[in-house]
Amino acid sequence: MDEFGTHGNRFPNIVIIFNPRAGSTTAEYLSAVTDILREHSDDVRVAPTEHPGHATALAAELAAGAERADLVVSIGGDGTLRDVVAGLVGGGAAAPPPLAVLPGGTANSNYRSLWDDVPWWQSLHAVLAGEAEHRRLDLARLVEPDRLVVLGLSTGLFADATARARSSPIAGRPRYQQAIAESLRTYRPYPGRVLVDGTVVQSGRTILANVGGGRHRAGVLNVLPRSIRDDGLLDVCVLDPDTPAETALELMRTGGHLDSAGSTYARGRSVTLERLDGLPLHFEHDGEVVPTERGTITVEVLPRALHVLASPKRTGG
Repeated sequence: MDEFGTHGNRFPNIVIIFNPRAGSTTAEYLSAVTDILREHSDDVRVAPTEHPGHATALAAELAAGAERADLVVSIGGDGTLRDVVAGLVGGGAAAPPPLAVLPGGTANSNYRSLWDDVPWWQSLHAVLAGEAEHRRLDLARLVEPDRLVVLGLSTGLFADATARARSSPIAGRPRYQQAIAESLRTYRPYPGRVLVDGTVVQSGRTILANVGGGRHRAGVLNVLPRSIRDDGLLDVCVLDPDTPAETALELMRTGGHLDSAGSTYARGRSVTLERLDGLPLHFEHDGEVVPTERGTITVEVLPRALHVLASPKRTGG
């Protein structure tokens, strides 16, 4: 057994946790993944999620229980992955099994952060052939309510668009792109303030604030282009109306928004987001809108908390 708690590149016992209701998870896709895994492993089990929170319970058992796995494969959206990670990290195991992430949701930003947009079968073959890199990724935790954050957290425009996307009949990344376009028509900036490690880095009218983690949101917006997922720091980007929101979003596709007026970028171990007019600060994380009556959110980094298998090219930081 090596320093990561694995048996080299061999995974005798593999479990797939998948969300059958995720945006792009089909029976044919699951069957193809299972066939490839069975060519390389003695025991491959398939564990569908049946209700909210089920993925967390399944992953906790696979991390520390009698059904411990040598490799956990997650197929689903960012919310499903968050639940899987919560089980692996919070399951009480000294050395949880490594995690392989496959796309199965709408935007698949987590997958992109680990493998860019290579086809899923290429990343899976790399994992099984020992060509993937073992990494200990940073996570984040909301102080109150106490919740684990994997990819990132956002307020303002992104939170509004995430809520709209839930009712959209469009599939894939265009769902979020349409939702953002709809939000732009009615969204109004909120009076806000952002503190990083206790120091105010931005104060005033706020279009959005994004904290992470993963560089991309909605699969295509490179919101945090300087983020490195295992450097022990959280990145935060804040936009104010000095640059029109439509322009800033277009620049985000390449990360060019960091050079525009009204963009603030900082890094630290703790990030506090505030709304200053007494109203609740609505936010989302990992693609899930979280109801709250609070006007303040604090997020703290959890350094090197998650063992994943990822591209050695580190295309997503």
